[in-house]
Amino acid sequence: MAEHNIRLRILSYLIAAAAGSALTFLLVEKEPAREPIEGRQAVQKPTPVVEVPKIPVIPTPPPPLDRAALLAAAASAADAVASGAPLPQSGAALVGRSFVLRMPFGCGGDMADEKKSLTWAGWAFNPKTRALKLTARAADFADREWVKQLAGEMTFDAVEGFWIRRPWTRADQCGTGDGAFSDDVLSGPAQQLAIAQFYAPEGSRTLRRGDRPYSSTVKLEQDQLPSQRGYQIQLEGKLRGFPDGQPVHCLQQDPAVAPRCLIAVQFDRVAFVAPGQDEAIVEWR
Repeated sequence: MAEHNIRLRILSYLIAAAAGSALTFLLVEKEPAREPIEGRQAVQKPTPVVEVPKIPVIPTPPPPLDRAALLAAAASAADAVASGAPLPQSGAALVGRSFVLRMPFGCGGDMADEKKSLTWAGWAFNPKTRALKLTARAADFADREWVKQLAGEMTFDAVEGFWIRRPWTRADQCGTGDGAFSDDVLSGPAQQLAIAQFYAPEGSRTLRRGDRPYSSTVKLEQDQLPSQRGYQIQLEGKLRGFPDGQPVHCLQQDPAVAPRCLIAVQFDRVAFVAPGQDEAIVEWR
C-alpha cells in the first residue's frame, strides 16, 4: 500500500511539471516576436506643436507735451530763423502730438474794476455772495500782418489763441511776492510767443470764441477763500502743422530783436484750474 501511494505521488508531480511546461510554451508562442534593437533606429513620436496665441502689441502713446516741451520747440524754431537755418525736423515730428499747457493769471489778487478791460485774464470775488468770477480772453490774431506772413498759403477766417506769458521760464504758476507779474495785455517785446488755432472757413466752430471771453462764476463755500496763488487756464489739444509740416513758425523783422513765434494747434479743451489741483473748476470742449 505504501508503495502504491509513492507511485501516485510521483505521477502527480510528473503531470504537474508537464502542465507547467505546456503553459510556458503557450505564453512564449503568444508573445509577438521582437526585432533585435541593434541596427534598428528607434521610432520617435513627433512632439505635438502647441500654438501660443499671439498677444497684439498696442503701442503706448507718448505723454502730452508740457510747457517745457512747447517752449523748447519754439526756441529751436526761433534759433533756426535767427541763424538762417532750415527749421529742425525735430519740430515736424511733433505734429499730431497732444499737449497740455497751463498758464497762470490773477497773480496780483482780485481784478480791479479799472483794469478789467485791459486784463487778458483775472478773477473777482464778492465776499457777500461768495461768488468767484473767473475770466480769460482769447486773442484774435487773424488781422495781424506777421501772422499772415507766417501762415503763408493757409486759408483761414479766424485765428484765436493766447500769448504765452513769460516764455523764458518753464514755471506755470505765479511767482513769489505780491503781483509777481502783470496780467495786463502784452505789447511790444513781451509779445514773443503765441499759441493759436487757425480756423478754416469750413472748419469746426466749437471752441471759437470771437468776442466772447471764457468766463464763469462759481460759489465758494463759507469757509473757502480764493486761491492766494492765483489761478490757471489749462489749454489742451494737438499740434498742427503749417503748409510745410512744421508746427512752429517764427518771424524776425529786426536782427536786434528776438523772433516772434506762433505754435499752430487744435484746441480740444479749455479749463480753469487752481494751482496744484487736477479737477477743473469749469471747462469748455
